[in-house]
Amino acid sequence: MLRRVIALGVGVLLIILLLLAVKGCLNARKERGFENYTSDLKSIVDQSNQLSSEFFNRLEDPPANTDPLNLEAQIASDRGSAEGLLQRVENLDVPDELASAQTELVQAYELRRDALAGIADDIPTALGDEGRADAINRIAEDMRAFLASDVLFARARTDIDDVLAEQDVSGEIPESVFLPEPVDRWLDHLQLTTVLSTFAGNAGAADGVHGLALLSTSIGKTPLTADADTSVSLGSGPPEITVEVQNQGDQEEKEVTVSYTLSGGAVPLEGESTITKLDASGVDEATMTLDDQPETDVPLTLEVEVLPVPGEEVADNNAATYTVTFN
Repeated sequence: MLRRVIALGVGVLLIILLLLAVKGCLNARKERGFENYTSDLKSIVDQSNQLSSEFFNRLEDPPANTDPLNLEAQIASDRGSAEGLLQRVENLDVPDELASAQTELVQAYELRRDALAGIADDIPTALGDEGRADAINRIAEDMRAFLASDVLFARARTDIDDVLAEQDVSGEIPESVFLPEPVDRWLDHLQLTTVLSTFAGNAGAADGVHGLALLSTSIGKTPLTADADTSVSLGSGPPEITVEVQNQGDQEEKEVTVSYTLSGGAVPLEGESTITKLDASGVDEATMTLDDQPETDVPLTLEVEVLPVPGEEVADNNAATYTVTFN
């Protein structure tokens, strides 16, 4: 009986030791899983940050006399790099505790891939003449996708670091901000146009001074003042906005785009017009008809912009905002 009790005790002890060994192996395997995931993700983040730096440095400081075709090829390469980073994120071996954060990471890298793809498609038109304004507006929307990706990544990073702390795993995920400061430089299509216009100027705009100015805006026969609320009487037909533009450079400019946005009502109204040719130091007008009757007796905000031309480096006087009340 004593021998049986001893044998049983030894058996129980062996089982306990075996269970502890299995648990230790599982814990070590789990810890290695977190460490491998963290290490792989760090590598992806580092390359994503490098991609962002190279992309925006190229736009902000283009080399002199750069061929636009080179820029298009470089952005197409960036598009391929973003696709590769997304695939690497999707192929990560994800611990169960990080499944939710991983979903947001994938979404963030999808947004970056899609934004670079859109920019690659639109950059040739954005640096040209025909359809330039629409292409730049689409690029500005892609920049907003970068901003959204940064928000998603920050949320995922916080969740990952919290889980790592809970699991007592050392290390943390580095930050990844794809859209650099100041963000308005990239989200505001007028400032974005100035960036691209500078590149276009370096890449082949006619030598000389390039610059436009918005001189005045009127609706019908009523001139608008930027610092005051202007009342405008509606006639029988749709109101017409007339914008006076001056070429303050010493070169003839072609396809000068003027646009408006009327907001503050139930439905925003917008439109644009083109001045085919504007002589050096010349003045001309662009006329735009509102697509619909605006709301009455409500202060509305009218934003008017003159799209910078290639080679124009300062656009401080290319836009104006007015408060208009129709009656």
